[in-house]
Amino acid sequence: MTEPTVPMDDGEPDVAAAELALGLLEGDERSAALRRMLADPAFAREVERWREQFGALFAEVRGSEPGHDHGERVIARLDGPAPRASGAWRPVAIAASLVAAGLSGLLVMRPEPAPAPAPVVAATPAPMVAAFMIEGHEAPIVATYDSAGGMLSMPGPMPIPEGKSAQLWAIVGSDPAPHPLGLFREAGERVEAEAKSPAPMPAGTTFAISIEPLGGSPTGAPTGPVVGSATLIRA
Repeated sequence: MTEPTVPMDDGEPDVAAAELALGLLEGDERSAALRRMLADPAFAREVERWREQFGALFAEVRGSEPGHDHGERVIARLDGPAPRASGAWRPVAIAASLVAAGLSGLLVMRPEPAPAPAPVVAATPAPMVAAFMIEGHEAPIVATYDSAGGMLSMPGPMPIPEGKSAQLWAIVGSDPAPHPLGLFREAGERVEAEAKSPAPMPAGTTFAISIEPLGGSPTGAPTGPVVGSATLIRA
């Protein structure tokens, strides 16, 4: 016999919907469930799904005339010795057992949720700093280098002659040629310049600041005076 698909949802099974579908509710409980069907479309759909599933279950069972003690034997298998007081409740107990079996099947057939993947924590680069000696300042000015964002920032203001730009340069490794980086600009109480380079800039990289025509060096090499320099180190 093909096993019917048990209604499933994201939450717990609604027992009242199954009981209403099987006709187990009476009186006020049935009235309340019917009113709920009118007010709650989701509950109405749940009742209809249970009716379909129980209908499919009963349709696949071949009809036969039960013996006079059939109910007692079913109850004895499910609940132990059958009570002798009254037989009126026995059909209800059998139907309730079917509901319980359906709900048990629901819990058994519900797939276990897949374990959540472990969060991937990206490695954060170690902070790097450079202590610049700037003309006009007696103490060094400590700049921070954000390798991920490609930005160098330091406390301001920076003395820049009118009509000129202050440009950042980098000398990486054994290559003596300075590599042009960004122009310094104000960022609140700090000044910053883009420090993006095709090659990684490790600790030991030399930074320099030169005064250039407005907009930066036109030649790709420093053309004005160098007013500051520093060596990049790990904080």
